[in-house]
Amino acid sequence: MPTLNPKENLLRCLHGQIPEYVPQYSYYGPLPGVEGPPPNMSVGLPQLRGERSEGGFKDLWGVPYTAVEEVGGFSLPTPDEFILADVTKWQDVVKIPDSVKDVDWKAAAEAAMKELPYDRETTSLWYGPGGGTFMNLMNMMGFTEGLSALYEEPDAVKELLQFFFDFYYPIAEQVFDIFQPDVMSLGDDAASENNPFISPLMYREFFVPIYREYTKFAIERGIPVNMHLCGRGEDFIPDLVRIGVCSWEPVQLKNDILEVKARFGRQMVIGGGWEGRGRLTELDVTDEEIRQSVRDAFDKYAVGGAYMFAAAYTPRSTSDTLTPHWNEVLQKEAWDYGQTFYK
Repeated sequence: MPTLNPKENLLRCLHGQIPEYVPQYSYYGPLPGVEGPPPNMSVGLPQLRGERSEGGFKDLWGVPYTAVEEVGGFSLPTPDEFILADVTKWQDVVKIPDSVKDVDWKAAAEAAMKELPYDRETTSLWYGPGGGTFMNLMNMMGFTEGLSALYEEPDAVKELLQFFFDFYYPIAEQVFDIFQPDVMSLGDDAASENNPFISPLMYREFFVPIYREYTKFAIERGIPVNMHLCGRGEDFIPDLVRIGVCSWEPVQLKNDILEVKARFGRQMVIGGGWEGRGRLTELDVTDEEIRQSVRDAFDKYAVGGAYMFAAAYTPRSTSDTLTPHWNEVLQKEAWDYGQTFYK
C-alpha cells in the first residue's frame, strides 16, 4: 500500500523527486474509476470569469464565446465576432470592466476558499493568475489579425500585453497568501498540433518576460510552476525551464518527449504522453486496448520519474455516453498500473 496520498505523491514529483507511484493529474474533478477526491483542483476568482449566457458566454474583456457541440460543449471564441481589429487602437476597445473596478480581491479570495469542495490535505490547489497572455491577444483579434499584429505592430502589442499584466499581477499579489496554492499554473496555447504558432525568438521577446514575473513570484515562495501548453510546444521548453517552469501539460505525441526528458530530466515534469486518437477512438475499441495504451505510455515515458499522467478523452458531444466509460477505463488503469511502477 502506498504511504503518500495522491496530492502528496503529485507534489513530490513536481518538486523534482521520484514519486512513490505514477501521479495522475485531473482536468475534470474526481478521476473516473478512481476512488477518492482528485489529486488537484484549480482555484480562481469568479469575478474574472466573465458572464455566462445560454449557448456561451463573454469573457472579462467582452470576447464572445460559443459552446461547440462537437467538442462536448466546450466554448470557443465566436468566429467573426472578434472585438479588436486594429491593435494600435487597443486603448479604445480594451478597458477594465466596471464590474471589477471596486472589487475587494482579498475578500473575494476568502469567499472562494469557503467554496472549495475538497479537503486540502488530499487535493492540491492550483492557482492560475489571469488569462493566457498569447491567447488573450488571439481571442480578441483572431489568429489571422493577432499573428499579423505581432509582426507588424510589435510596440502596440507589447503595450497591450503590459496592460494585461498590470491588471492581473496586483490581483495575484493580493490573493496568493489567502489561496496558499500548492502550484502556480500558467496557461497559454501558443502551438498548434504540428508546430508553434510563433517562433521561439518571438515567444522569448513577447511572452517569456511576462511569464518570468509570475514564476519569480512563485519560486520565491517555494511553489512549483506548471505551464498548460497544447500542441507541439517543445520548441518553447528551453525558455520555460530557464525561467523556472517545472511542469508541462498536456504533452501531446507530436512532441519529441523522450528528447525533452533526456535533455531536462527532472527539471521538467512531462504531463501527458497519451492521446485518444486513431484506434483508441473507434467505436469498437476494447477496454483492454485502452488499458494497454496506458501501460505503453508509462513504460515509455514514466521511467526515471518526472512524469504525470495528464490525459483524458474529450466528449464527442454533450449527449455522448461512450466517452465517460472510456475515461473510467483509462484513469483506473493509470491508477492500477501506476501503483507498482516504481517498486
